Amino acid sequence: MTGISRRTLLGGSLAAAAVSLSGCSTVTRSTDIAALNKPVALPTYQRFDGPKPDLPRSHPLMPDCFYKFPANPANVTDGAPGDGSDVTGTVPTSNPIPPTADRNPYWKELNQRVGSPLDLTITSAAGSDYVNKFATSVAGDTLGDLFNVDGGFAYLPQFLEARAQDLTEYLSGDAILEYPFLANLSTDSWRGCVYSGGIRAVPIQRGVMSSNLLLARQDILDQLGVELGSPGVDELIAVANAVTDGKKNRWAFAVPPTAAVSAMLGLPNGWEVRDGRLVHSRELEEHKQMIAVGAQLQKAGLIHPDGIAKNNQKVWFSQGSAVMTQDTYSSIQSFYRRSVVPNFAIGLPVVRDASGKVGRFLLGQPNNSIAAMRPSSPERTKMLLRILNWMAAPFGTAEYLFRKFGLPGRHYTLKGTDPVLTEAGQSEVCLGEFPIQYLADGGYPVYFPGHPEAVDVAYNHLKAILPTAILQPTYGLYSPTQSIKGKLNDNRFDALTKDIQLGRADLTDWDKTVAEWRKSAGDAIRHEYEEAMSAQGRK
Repeated sequence: MTGISRRTLLGGSLAAAAVSLSGCSTVTRSTDIAALNKPVALPTYQRFDGPKPDLPRSHPLMPDCFYKFPANPANVTDGAPGDGSDVTGTVPTSNPIPPTADRNPYWKELNQRVGSPLDLTITSAAGSDYVNKFATSVAGDTLGDLFNVDGGFAYLPQFLEARAQDLTEYLSGDAILEYPFLANLSTDSWRGCVYSGGIRAVPIQRGVMSSNLLLARQDILDQLGVELGSPGVDELIAVANAVTDGKKNRWAFAVPPTAAVSAMLGLPNGWEVRDGRLVHSRELEEHKQMIAVGAQLQKAGLIHPDGIAKNNQKVWFSQGSAVMTQDTYSSIQSFYRRSVVPNFAIGLPVVRDASGKVGRFLLGQPNNSIAAMRPSSPERTKMLLRILNWMAAPFGTAEYLFRKFGLPGRHYTLKGTDPVLTEAGQSEVCLGEFPIQYLADGGYPVYFPGHPEAVDVAYNHLKAILPTAILQPTYGLYSPTQSIKGKLNDNRFDALTKDIQLGRADLTDWDKTVAEWRKSAGDAIRHEYEEAMSAQGRK
């Protein structure tokens, strides 16, 4: 979809919100911050007693780590969860859209195992496609029984209160134990599903695996005889100079290494409470230092020539045009899958701050997204929850194996005990990421099939950084001003950051833009978040 400006897109979202909320007598608190952020008893966490991880969980946030897929996985559900009725839904996908159910053996088998035909509207997550589809579906009331939620949708709590099933009585406290795989999802993940004093959705959990960090081509560093170690800013720049060779089409960075430099400079994770008041990272001198480092790297020719203007870092990193890139733990598997380079290896440096200590690691959001349910009878609500519970069966179970890899022989073969997708599996199972994963999913393990050495690398990095890791303090809170104006302001600061790094603007422009942001939105967002924190008893 082309030719749609951000202003038009936001206007469409707001218009759809107005349509969806008009005539709903229950929605009367659009500016009542305390009511919009009213807490509720979160679901009881009960860890699933499944296959034992191959490495110890040294920290509460440590994901389960497995070298191999467990042999002979067992079924852990009792029959099909559906009741035979059609279940409709709206979901995004980051991969090519799979063949439809009538010509997709995986989808046909999925319907059999679920026990209800799944009629899914699947839309690309690229660009604005799903955002537009979501807004249009809201306006036309065609989201279906289950739908992945556009987290940037304006007036989200009011929309969910008006158009989504309140799941509190089914999931709050010990009630969730009726759905053991949903109970296996983290408390932090459920915190992102609470709006207006109710549990309005289920989480699509990713945990620390969604956190941004610096990835390095360890095989290239080894070939060049360069030791990256645990760098600070100066050491990282020295390594960048040592590996960059434009004549050989090789640059140090695919993109500016903002996550690493943020950790080196001790920046907060978005907002942070300082001296009893919320302060945003962009208001701090250290944030400008981070931008200045990016500009320095760009001016010195250490970033891929298109690394700031374009978004092709995965290809550059895979091909070796960039020795380092910024991505997530969860991206590691895709890099190994796509690589055709012998001895391809990824290293994860533990970066240091100015004092030499492990840098302050900024955690990603606990959830990739959330998924909600159309209001229905208690019987149908429970049936849909059983389906979502089935979709959340964790790693190491037969349900997970089918969900992610399909049917043996057609969709995957075994290499040892590890499933390997066939060509049909890549298409029909959507590269192992069939879009039901955006309705419900189990926790994301550290598991890179065929690469146990990569599991060790990720585990050792996590073990080092998790004691310093911080979650964004405003996670799970709602600010109306952020909902309405946040995206536009974020885009404005992103564009200015790029302009400074490319030499088209300077840091005095940053100060001016921050001052304008405070007046137009920032101070209001700050006040609303502070009021929300007070309503939830946070400090």
